[in-house]
Amino acid sequence: MTVRSKDAIANDPRLRATGLRIRHDDPRLALDAGSFCALAETVPGIVFRRVLHADGTIAYPYVSASAATYLGFAPNEMQVTDDGCLDIIHWADRDAYLDRLRRSARTGERCEEAFRAIARSGEIRWLAGASVPHHDDDGAVVWDGTLIDVTERKRAEQWLGTILDHAADVIVTLDENGCIESSNAASATVFGHDPDALIGRPASVLMPQLDQGDLKEALGRYLVTGEETMVGAGARELLGRHRDNSLFPIEMALSEVLTGDRRLFIAVIRDVSQRKAAETALLETQRRLTNIADNLQGLVFQRLLGGDGRLRFLYISGSALEILGHTPDAVIENGDLMLDAMDPEDRHRFLADLRRSARTLQPMEDDYKIIGPDGTERWLRGWSRPHRSPNGDVVWEGVALDVTDRKHAESRLMFLAYHDPLTGLGNRSLFLDRFTAVAAQVCVETTGAGRLALVAIGLDRFSIINATLGHTMGDRVLVAVAQRLRDALGPDGLLCRSGGDRFMAMITDCADETALKAALGRLSAVFQRPIEASGHQFDLSISMGVSLCPDHARDAETLTMHADAALHEAKLDGGDTCRVFTPEIVAQANLILTMRHRMRRALEEKQFKAHFQPQLDLQTNRVVGTEALARWIDPDGTMVPPGEFIPIAEDYGLIDEICIQVLQDACRWTARWNAMGFGPISVAVNISGRQFHNPRQLMDIVGNALDLLGLPAHLLELELTESTAMSDPENASKVMRLFTDRGIGCSIDDFGTGYSSLSVLKRFALRKLKIDRSFVRDVTTDANDAAICAAIIAMAHALNLKVCAEGVETTDQLAFLREQVCDQVQGFLIARPLPPVDLERLLRDGVPDHAS
Repeated sequence: MTVRSKDAIANDPRLRATGLRIRHDDPRLALDAGSFCALAETVPGIVFRRVLHADGTIAYPYVSASAATYLGFAPNEMQVTDDGCLDIIHWADRDAYLDRLRRSARTGERCEEAFRAIARSGEIRWLAGASVPHHDDDGAVVWDGTLIDVTERKRAEQWLGTILDHAADVIVTLDENGCIESSNAASATVFGHDPDALIGRPASVLMPQLDQGDLKEALGRYLVTGEETMVGAGARELLGRHRDNSLFPIEMALSEVLTGDRRLFIAVIRDVSQRKAAETALLETQRRLTNIADNLQGLVFQRLLGGDGRLRFLYISGSALEILGHTPDAVIENGDLMLDAMDPEDRHRFLADLRRSARTLQPMEDDYKIIGPDGTERWLRGWSRPHRSPNGDVVWEGVALDVTDRKHAESRLMFLAYHDPLTGLGNRSLFLDRFTAVAAQVCVETTGAGRLALVAIGLDRFSIINATLGHTMGDRVLVAVAQRLRDALGPDGLLCRSGGDRFMAMITDCADETALKAALGRLSAVFQRPIEASGHQFDLSISMGVSLCPDHARDAETLTMHADAALHEAKLDGGDTCRVFTPEIVAQANLILTMRHRMRRALEEKQFKAHFQPQLDLQTNRVVGTEALARWIDPDGTMVPPGEFIPIAEDYGLIDEICIQVLQDACRWTARWNAMGFGPISVAVNISGRQFHNPRQLMDIVGNALDLLGLPAHLLELELTESTAMSDPENASKVMRLFTDRGIGCSIDDFGTGYSSLSVLKRFALRKLKIDRSFVRDVTTDANDAAICAAIIAMAHALNLKVCAEGVETTDQLAFLREQVCDQVQGFLIARPLPPVDLERLLRDGVPDHAS
């Protein structure tokens, strides 16, 4: 580590950029900012600095780069919302987060940081930590802190809660006064009390022998002296009181748990009614059963294999009646009753293991299924150790525990491996297995007589339900949707939930197109009625993608892929429709993938350039501005049509990077033309809706381009479509004001095609309105279009706005716009979009005579 002078540290620009303070009084602490940042990156978690300025605004001048590791966002990608929260903080946690922050700022106490964060992938991550406030010289409150990813711990806590709620024992937590703070679900089974109803009540409501005063005193003595009369003294037997006031024996163990600065007590309570009954029976035969463990659930036995090869029982516990359906005496008299109750396969294996254990005198461990007289199935797991008696017989003493619950749990796990736990439908794995089996029977390769349809189903706009009413309501809707689809498919159909709001169905009744259309029609028809869930009604529709076996493929994986591709096309068509797979869909998907790959490479090689369409001032007949349009010039000189790449770029998030390259190219050429004396000439650049909703990042991009390329701010104009502006007018007004304050002009493109209102429009800090070409095209032949254009021009002038008409292609259109005192025009009549060198020639030579 390099030791630096305090002057070098104080003047380090990297240090000033982070806003960190370095002490000068101890030279051992004089680390440069780079070393500090490197050190910060070694901290497990996210290091940050937060500042609450005197004017109430909140900023985060430093966030360590490790944020990208945990959240997928680089620090400069995270934004601060208007209320002062980082935009990655889950909306439901923001109010509590701000309350803690303001309380810390007011009291000077450290701020506990705990919230859910939304990662770039959409995954919810739990972050926790702390920050310590101090005041700087400007009166601002500064917190330095760390955040640790505690997602796995939170999940473990949730998992632990699930385990506790499935535990057979009652588990309650008590405070220092002996009052109940929490209880698991077993309290309802054992005591008849709902867990929530127990909170705040004394423990004596469950255990009447524990007088509340005595319990409080015992807990107090333990906390002061460590006396273990009750806490940590092991299990003790008490009487439990049921909600119906009946008493029953229980076993209670009380122990202490430290949680941070609190000391809690956990009581584990077990209903020992059955064990007590067994103990009473065992007392009578204690001499013969001294080395047999107490049995909680199952059989305690002493069995014998005689020289004649017959199995006999010397003793079997009273639970034989419950498990086998026979009294202990009956089983002792006839050992075959035990064998007869076993599943036949298990019986053969059990007898073979029994003879091997008798021969080797090795302990015996066995699993077998018992079928009671009423058909009830139970699983027993036995442990027994053999010894040979003086007469040569082999005797086993042991226990066979009832592990039915465990077997059911294993079956449940197996079910979950192939089924959706929410709807009970099969999952994708089960669907593919069964589809493959059915396809092998129906779509016989040798005859090709049968046909199957694999249908990928997606709910339209389902995310709105989750976003507005929560995921619990969304789950209920999914259950109702699954039932509707089940009913529509009928008993011969196969349905699964493949994930989220997606389902997969198999239709066998599709021998011809008529049958297929009828089956698909039934699926759509069941959504003509609203879905009802928890008192709410939802008007839902579905989109479907269909692939056919053997028409499109024979294997399930390929058919699934084709159905998903067709569903994607149906979604692109607006939903509530069905698309059958065609090779063209795959070709289009491959084209999109290829185009995306080419665009990424083109962005790396800066192949996106600006072409310029001039804007003519109708008073001076000179070019006063241009509109920069994105053009993709391949290295071989060919141009990729904008209609081919722009929609794909918008769909897959590449349009922002393209706009940046076009903006920089436009600023570079515009600065050159103004320096050559052709000016003043401004340039208008279109911004995407995504950029518009991230104004701080857009401001940085625009500011960097202007500073780097030397273009004055007033010569840049940002165009926003009317529909984008009106989708969030409040935000639009703020963003426009930001750019106007910087000196950058803003204009509304395609005006007249959206739903602007005058009350909203007058709040926008605009420089210009651009009349959409659809109105200009028929302005000389359609009186309505002429009236609309005239009204827009008059309204804009009344609001002190310039007007530019787009799409001017004829001299008649130009004459009309002159007559209406339109300020500017652009269109093919003036010039098509031109490469920079061609536009420079037009600026030098002037516009054509027919356009002047």
